[in-house]
Amino acid sequence: MPVKKKIPQIEATEQVEWAPRHEVKEHAADMRTTLDRMKTREGVIGYILRASTSATVDIKDPSKIIEYAVLSTSALESAESVLEAFEMGKMGSVVVEGKDLKVLLLTTDEHRISVFMEKNVDHNAIYKELTH
Repeated sequence: MPVKKKIPQIEATEQVEWAPRHEVKEHAADMRTTLDRMKTREGVIGYILRASTSATVDIKDPSKIIEYAVLSTSALESAESVLEAFEMGKMGSVVVEGKDLKVLLLTTDEHRISVFMEKNVDHNAIYKELTH
């Protein structure tokens, strides 16, 4: 039976060496302005910006808000579970890509951000805009 090696836990404020360094805008008003500007791009479907006690949802098709909220929550929880199970530290960003859609997920100390887009949209450009 293989022996499990115990890896020291990384504090939430530390950045792991192998992960890209980024600073996400911390002010909700600035973040919302940036997300509103991004939503006007071709192929961007919308976003969900969550804080501890509130959320802002802006999706082009209001009939799909619940579907996108469930997708966002499920993907964030799954990513965090994997990171915890493998003791990989704090989540920076994750992209979940499906047949026609992808979602960029970011977390900060205060916010959880999900940006929904068509598969052909450059999520790296959106990531850079959110983290500059």
